[in-house]
Amino acid sequence: MIKFIKKIINSEFLPVSEVRKLKVYLVMLFLFVITLVTIPISFIFEYSLPVRIIALAIFILTYSLSFILVKLNKFFTAIQLTIIYSIALTIFYTRGISSFYAYIFFFITLTIIVFYQEIYSYFVYGTLTLVLGILYTLSSSEGLVVINDIRGSIYIYIAALALYYLVSFLQIINNEKLYTDLNLEWVKLNHVNKNYQEDILFYLEEMRIDQNKTNLYEDLEFQKAVVEISKFVAQQILKDGKEIVNIVDLYVYIHEKGLDAILNNKEVSIALKRNANMLGKYLLNENSDMLSLLISFYLTQQPTDKYDKDRYNYRLNQITEHIDEQFLAFALIYFYLDNEINYGFRWNNQSKLTKVEDIFLNHDLSKYFSSELITFYLENQSLFEKYAKNN
Repeated sequence: MIKFIKKIINSEFLPVSEVRKLKVYLVMLFLFVITLVTIPISFIFEYSLPVRIIALAIFILTYSLSFILVKLNKFFTAIQLTIIYSIALTIFYTRGISSFYAYIFFFITLTIIVFYQEIYSYFVYGTLTLVLGILYTLSSSEGLVVINDIRGSIYIYIAALALYYLVSFLQIINNEKLYTDLNLEWVKLNHVNKNYQEDILFYLEEMRIDQNKTNLYEDLEFQKAVVEISKFVAQQILKDGKEIVNIVDLYVYIHEKGLDAILNNKEVSIALKRNANMLGKYLLNENSDMLSLLISFYLTQQPTDKYDKDRYNYRLNQITEHIDEQFLAFALIYFYLDNEINYGFRWNNQSKLTKVEDIFLNHDLSKYFSSELITFYLENQSLFEKYAKNN
């Protein structure tokens, strides 16, 4: 029980599967208590004894099946089954008696569905619960309304149930949107970083060598921190947190020997290769997901200069004062564009242009070149075309 409570307290550190597992256990515990209370109360229901016995047997069977599904790590299926269990329990109450207490069970069922934070499950089962609640309220108005003199008072019950349903639905949608936005942002950053990670990794290694520093994974303080954090997280999931130390040792070993060397070694067991392959996503000296995560986190913490539209200078006469250097830069740009249009086919926004001359004649070049260079080009256009063809 102490371990279970610790898991709940530290659930923010657990993976999604473990959080789902905890939620199922909590709901099952709640349903177990409700079922125990239901057994003695069921004697006042309008059901015959055989019906009560059959209903109780079905509840016990469904509850046992949910427990087995959790043990088999079928958490999503177990969630659906516990929701169905709570709806069935609600129907059992509402069909047995007609009172305010039976009405409350619709709120309890909606709360259980909201607790799971599964948008599709809430839309299906939550909507079903709302419809059943409205039908029950309309059909059992005499048992719900305390003051019959107030006209339309029964609709207050319907409005309260509908409002609770809508507010909960909006809250789940907001959480789902937040999670989706974060996930999309991570995918986008990961995609951007992937184009630069090889260069970043190369320069980080060059800087480390120049500064005579050891690799991060060889630092004893780093290894100690990894072991302590791993043991803390493992204690929330496993029976013994010390078991994770072997995984940490393997993690460091992969850095030293290389993942390919371990996977290609015939003497290494299949189980060890499987664990090594899983840890390959988190290597610090490879182009891995872990490196991308670290780069993304580091870049978000770096201050950047305010936007300046003149941050980059594209005018050749401001970059260099030497006219020969300006001419060489102009010629290089011309031949590059000619090659891209006629051979590279990578200028998608200029796909309608058939010759590089169209770019220089139809665009304002004064933003980039001096009037002397533009005049020189216009007077010697045939010369540029000749050398472009030779190229």
